[in-house]
Formats: sequence, structure tokens, C-alpha cells
Amino acid sequence: MHKKIIMACMAIAAFAAFVVAPSASALNLTENGTTVGAGASITGTSTLARFIAGGSTVTCDHNHMSGTVTTDSNGTIAGEIPVGSATFHGTAVSTDCTSNGLGPVQPTVNSKLCLHVSKSDTGTVTGCAGAAVTFTLHVTNLGIECKYEKAEIGIEITTAPADAQVKIRPGELAKGEGPNSIFCPKEGELEMEFTLTTTDGTTLAFS
Repeated sequence: MHKKIIMACMAIAAFAAFVVAPSASALNLTENGTTVGAGASITGTSTLARFIAGGSTVTCDHNHMSGTVTTDSNGTIAGEIPVGSATFHGTAVSTDCTSNGLGPVQPTVNSKLCLHVSKSDTGTVTGCAGAAVTFTLHVTNLGIECKYEKAEIGIEITTAPADAQVKIRPGELAKGEGPNSIFCPKEGELEMEFTLTTTDGTTLAFS
């Protein structure tokens, strides 16, 4: 009898896995329930992006990214953000981002960005084609540039019924690239979250 119960539980577990698997593999980026498909233009907006490095925290509260969906089928979603299509601004002079340790900062993303999500609620952002994500913090009042890189940035996504959001996974550290100034932090944790929409503002969802 005990053996029969165990076998029945195993059968139920196998059936549940079979039922759940198609749902997980069918993850797509959708607009009003319809897959947006490769070639679609998308926009990401954010009111909070931080670079946290010990006693210095750079905060940007008006951020924007625009790019193109390159894959959206069979549970895989990928997109590209060209160089210059990611901008970060804050409330300091000339819309620089604020900082409690470095002063006004103007961030610049130097690499193209490639987003990849496959059959789960996590994914990655890279500099595309094996390249690292690279960015520069221009510390305007000191006249210095602090350059950083990260081979791969882990991300998390929110799935339907919530709006499509991409969030950097906690603990992702970017390290100094090359001979930075002694005033530049050696590394810092990245913290940001973007909500995705169409270019005309229509809500999107991961579903």
C-alpha cells in the first residue's frame, strides 16, 4: 500500500511538470495579449538608477532606454539597445545625477546592450557578441572619468498580469576598468529597474 501511494505521488508530480512546462516555455513579450515579435521597437523608463560604492552613491531619477526586439519566440526573448540609446539624468546642475560622495555625475553607457531572457523569470544583459557592459561616470566638478565594466549583468523580470519590468538582480558589482583616478571607487553595486512599453506608450507584459 505504501508503495502504491509513493507511485501515485510520482505520477501526479510528473503530470504537474508536464502541465507547467508548456506555460514556462511559452514566455513572450506581449502587447494586449499579442506577441510583439522581432523587429518591434520598445522603450524602457525608470525613475531610479543607482551606483552604490561604499560611501558614494550616484542616483539618477529620470532614465530612458530605447531598442529593438531581436527574438520573441519559443520562450526566448532578446533585444538590443544601441550605443547612445541609454540615458541617465538627475536633479543636479545640467540634469546630472546626484551623488553623496563624488558630486554631480553624468553617466554614459559605452557599449551596445543585449538583453536575453529564456523560459524563466531571470535573464542577462551583456555588451553583445561576448563583449562586456561598459560605462563611464563623468564627475563634472572634479573633471575626471571613472570607467567600469561588467561581463554579464543578471536581471529579473516581472510576468503578467503585472506590467513588463526588467530589474537588475541584487549584488551585481561593476569593477573599475583600466587606470581610473584615485578618486574613483574601485567597484560599485548596480541598482535599477525599467518598465517596458511600446514607443507610443502602450503597456507590455511578459506572458
